[in-house]
Amino acid sequence: MDAAFDVVVVGARCAGSPLATLLAREGLSVALVDRAEFPSDTPSTHIFQNEGAKVLERLGVLDKVLASGAPWIERNDSRISHLRHADPIPRRPDDPGTWLCVRRPVLDTVLVEAAREAGAQVLTSTRVAGVVERDGRVCGVRVSGEGGVRLLAAGLVVGADGRGSAVARSAGARSYNLIPGQRFGVWAYYEGATWSPPATLFFHRWDDELVIGCPADSGLFLVAAIPPLERLPSFRSDPDGFFDAQLAACEPVAATVAGGRRVGKLQAMLRWTGYFRESAGPGWALVGDAGHFKDPTPGQGISDALRQAERLASAVVAGLGGPASLDQATAAWWRWRDEDAAEMAWFAGDLGRAGPVPPVLVEMLGELVASGGVASFLDVMNHRTKPSEVLTATRLAAATGRLIKRREHRRSEILRQAKEIAAEELRRQWLNKHPAYAGSGGPVGATQPQEGVVSPP
Repeated sequence: MDAAFDVVVVGARCAGSPLATLLAREGLSVALVDRAEFPSDTPSTHIFQNEGAKVLERLGVLDKVLASGAPWIERNDSRISHLRHADPIPRRPDDPGTWLCVRRPVLDTVLVEAAREAGAQVLTSTRVAGVVERDGRVCGVRVSGEGGVRLLAAGLVVGADGRGSAVARSAGARSYNLIPGQRFGVWAYYEGATWSPPATLFFHRWDDELVIGCPADSGLFLVAAIPPLERLPSFRSDPDGFFDAQLAACEPVAATVAGGRRVGKLQAMLRWTGYFRESAGPGWALVGDAGHFKDPTPGQGISDALRQAERLASAVVAGLGGPASLDQATAAWWRWRDEDAAEMAWFAGDLGRAGPVPPVLVEMLGELVASGGVASFLDVMNHRTKPSEVLTATRLAAATGRLIKRREHRRSEILRQAKEIAAEELRRQWLNKHPAYAGSGGPVGATQPQEGVVSPP
């Protein structure tokens, strides 16, 4: 049977469920639609930072998340090339804690239940064929599930359905400022890992290697390897052997899980492309990965989705005066999203780039360590400080000068690196204001089902 709502949210994970919860608590009628049942998994880094934890606290679900046994991650053990240091993760007085690592079957189920308790109508095992349009405006979605094919009409349709967003595709949302990934990710969980407080996240990036490890919920320990794409054939030929070799190469993480046992299958995300998408239009909006995805190396996707959902909920409530005011509110939210995300998207691409870290960048980070400025860099990882406020032109020039003076590298190579970094920063500033579009999806109003998972162009 067809039904009508104030808002239909497509996608019930860490962007869609919080949005549905907040809107339902404001008295709006909300349908929350997802093709999955819960609990269920999805590719994810599973780590989120202080800002994400604060959103969970405001949603009233943080205690349920903590009941999973996930410890607050209070220390960061970082290796960048030859530079290794361990530092406390910055925490503000109003932070409920620092970082957490919670598997998605646990986190997403808590969020879905919160939406249901808030009054949203949760429709799982329900697929969205596409948006429905009338007079140039999205006015609902056509879905299929246990009740057959039906129309869910709405004043606003929000796509929170990830990288392969059906809402983005059928609304014709174009992608822009693409950042091709140069690595792939493989991860697993271990029980019986040995570690002592404070809970620590290992982030080790040396030569062409990148390994991450940290405690998670349910007494498990996450290990993730993020090798360059050129090694993908080796992984495919022997996934377990490849992963074990990656783990063994990172001594502190390998030692932590040496007495433990891997549980479950290896999980992998073999290719990705960072992108922005047009994220608001007449009667529709995109939130979370549906509207923007960046290299997962910094592990900010969950926190970003939570923050975006909270901000979008406020915008929707403020725009309830009618279609025009709603469209203005979602368009303003989209502009905020881009301003909030642009620098971090470029930085994430740099962090996940294949190959060794350039000596100039290592030198800049070394100066931060020596001067006691590591907290400012960790607040970049917290998405509280922009990369340009820490990795400044002044620091770049000083690092270049020190390297030339020490004569550890060829002068011409150091100057080339510095010039490339400066030129790339100017190019990015231009693209932030003049986006490079990659094409468009289908026309607004397309309602035919699409088979398979769609990746950004």
